[in-house]
Amino acid sequence: MQYSQITVQLNEESHNIHTTKTFMSYAGEECSLPGFFIPEPFRLVKSVYCNEYRVLSKEPDPKTLFYIRLFDAPQSISPLFNKHPSLSKKLTQCLVWSSMIPNHRDAFHFLANKFFDYFLNEYNIAITIGPMTLCSAHFWEGRLLASFTRPDVSIYRSDGNSVIKIPNWLEFQMEWSEFIFKSSEDINDPSVILIAKDKP
Repeated sequence: MQYSQITVQLNEESHNIHTTKTFMSYAGEECSLPGFFIPEPFRLVKSVYCNEYRVLSKEPDPKTLFYIRLFDAPQSISPLFNKHPSLSKKLTQCLVWSSMIPNHRDAFHFLANKFFDYFLNEYNIAITIGPMTLCSAHFWEGRLLASFTRPDVSIYRSDGNSVIKIPNWLEFQMEWSEFIFKSSEDINDPSVILIAKDKP
């Protein structure tokens, strides 16, 4: 797996502190989201420039403990999905990073799920091959497993030519389970997995 730049910036404590300080000095502001409760001693901040959220520690030199950012899906995949009326919501992708400290990891796993549900109301969420954090790979595995149990969420896959609905977790495991761990900038693979909340 080829790790994203954010992994390099946040895994090592001194880099994390420096990156967090830089972020807060030019882009970060405290925020709240409907249905979100951030317990002490943490705080939720958002970039004023993009859909980037962080949970920070409250200390003189704060650290980023959880990070999630939305970014636009490649333009090449949008027309293919837009042909389907039920998939007309804007496409986005997510990059997720979380502290691996045990007591943090469990708390932020729940928070990642809440973020995912929040974003799924606004977007169709695409997974493509590219640099990702190890947390992202496990996050997608968990989100896909949960999505297959929800009657209001559907999973699709595309090879760049057609869009096909994946009916269940078993078929995903048989055909696509390695996809979310096959992360590299050097692989020219147009494959996409899409998670979409069905229209009422």
